[in-house]
Formats: sequence, structure tokens, C-alpha cells
Amino acid sequence: MVVLSLRIALFCLLPFAVLLLLDAVPGVALAWDFANAAGLLAALLMLLLFVLTGRPLRRPHHDGKFFQVLHRDLGFAAIVLLAVHIGVLLYDEPLTLDYLLPSAPGYMLAGLGATLLLLLIAPLSLIRVRRKLWRDHRHFKRWHYAASLLLIGLLAWHVLGAGFYLHSTWKIALWGLLSVALLIWPRLPRDSLERSSERRRRTTAPLATRLSLAVALGALLCAGLFAVLANSDLPL
Repeated sequence: MVVLSLRIALFCLLPFAVLLLLDAVPGVALAWDFANAAGLLAALLMLLLFVLTGRPLRRPHHDGKFFQVLHRDLGFAAIVLLAVHIGVLLYDEPLTLDYLLPSAPGYMLAGLGATLLLLLIAPLSLIRVRRKLWRDHRHFKRWHYAASLLLIGLLAWHVLGAGFYLHSTWKIALWGLLSVALLIWPRLPRDSLERSSERRRRTTAPLATRLSLAVALGALLCAGLFAVLANSDLPL
């Protein structure tokens, strides 16, 4: 559990630090930078879901329910960060509402489309809902993967089109490589899990929910620290 937590933290924090702190742009305002940092962390969490797909891993040695709940709740954590991203921007600068109109630039409409698609995918992926809509789980998996590909494509258009933090060629290339690598990750061949005499721990799903909550709170803290640092006199 500790190793998994560290891997999630490393996956989110390393690209976040590289993209925002290296070749950094000056801060705009506390609220503005906090909201945009939260949005970038939401995007990283959505990419992470292509690695933590809900399939059991060798470690931690928990039952399958743990990994299913982790995938679901990390998705909800991404929604929370996305809501913070949009809500704080609208509160801090009401003119941002113009970017939600049909006349807005394409990259902003892509962000709106990604948000609406995420809000569609999340409830349709709940077990009780998807079992009513897809009797064959394989059909659901194909739809879920295709919808997620479209979501990440729209998200990349939005993040790269805005270009405020990812303004350098190497940052654009890094985001592109990271996105492509993780999009194909679920399709890579995997070794079957070795059977062990050690039984997997059951009733561990609440641990996944707590871990996801910690990820959401930690991401908000990181976004806040970045906003303070970007608007301070300290050199980045």
C-alpha cells in the first residue's frame, strides 16, 4: 500500500514539477495559478487511470475490489480537481464565462467537451449503471476505452492550446509522449498474475477510497503551494 501510494505521488508530482517549475513563466495571481495548477493535476490523474485500470496488481496484495474502487475514486478525484479549476477561474474572473460560449477558441471548447465527456463517463461506468446498459462486459470496456481516448485527445488540445505553462517545445513534446505512452499502456501484453499461497486481503475497498481522498487533498495542497511560489519573490 505504501509503495502504491508513493508511485501515485511520484507519477503526479514529477511531471507537475518538471512542467511548471522548469522554464517557468511568471505567476499571474494566486487564484489564477492555483486554479490552473489544479487543472493540470486533474489531467495527470486522468492519464494515471490508464495505468491503474482497475485490474489487480501484484502489490499491494489486495482483492480485485480494491483496484476497481481505486480506479473509480481516482476518477472522482479528477472531477473534484476539474471542478476547482473551473469554479475558481469563473469566480476570480467572471469574463472566463465567455470561453464556454460557441464563439470561444477551439482549445477552450475542447476543454468544455472534455469536461462534459468526463461527467458522462463517470456515472455510466458505475457498476449498477453499466450492467443495465451493457450485458457483455467486453462491450462496455471497448466503449469506455474509446470514450477515454477521445477525452484525453480533447484534454491535450485544451492543455497545449492554452499554452500558458506548456509554452516550450520540449514541454509540448513531453506531454505528447506521456499521453501516447499511457494511452497504449492498457493494450500492452501483460503477464498473468502468479498464483500464491498467500490469500489476497479482502474488504480493502475503503482503503482505496481513503487513498483517493488523500490524493485529491494532496493535489490541492500542491496547487496551492505552486500558486504561492509562483507569486512570490523567490526565483523559479
